[in-house]
Amino acid sequence: MLLLSVTLSLVNTTFKVRDVIKRTLRSPFSLGKYSMTTAFYTPSLINTVSAYNSVLDQWSIPWNWNPYNIGDNAVAVTTRPLYTISGLWMERFLSNTDQLWCTNFKIPNTGQTVVGIEVELFTQRAGRIQDLVVQLIQGGQLIGENYASTINPVESDTYTGEMTIPVPVGNYHIYGGPADMWGTTLTSTQISNTSFGVAISFKSNQIYPHSDLAQVSQVGIRITYA
Repeated sequence: MLLLSVTLSLVNTTFKVRDVIKRTLRSPFSLGKYSMTTAFYTPSLINTVSAYNSVLDQWSIPWNWNPYNIGDNAVAVTTRPLYTISGLWMERFLSNTDQLWCTNFKIPNTGQTVVGIEVELFTQRAGRIQDLVVQLIQGGQLIGENYASTINPVESDTYTGEMTIPVPVGNYHIYGGPADMWGTTLTSTQISNTSFGVAISFKSNQIYPHSDLAQVSQVGIRITYA
């Protein structure tokens, strides 16, 4: 487990997004007479889960990361690039990362009914790396629906004519919404548990040959209560 600072130079342009977005961290606000959304909470425990892919005949790509923080001074970076080999656009010539399991968000137990969960990610994708897993965790298990985007960022640039152009996720994205439970029935007690969190992993682009590091510089979860 290493802290990587040398790779920060690769994402200088990415961090400029913060000047525009200002991270969307804000005080709790009301969505209606009886509803409230929190600010984004950040994880204080990060583990990784690797898997052997029999099709690729290889293990998923590990991360260098700080086990207690992901942020400006603790960027999680893959130990080697994700890649797609030119002219060989088949699954066996692709790659994917270990899952980053981000937990211990220290969300207070308000006793209120949870009606929405949102996950915020700041990443560096080089315009090519795609989502593989963006899914909630509870009690050491993946739960609910996988909200990884299925839109290929390269393929979306090839649509022409009257076709509706799909919008890929960028380096900054919020998954879920204030009325979205991700296919779960989580309670305030469950989301305040230290085992609650989100798992994140990425895969190489299935169309465009490339070799790029994946990086994560911020993970946040915010909750909407009834």
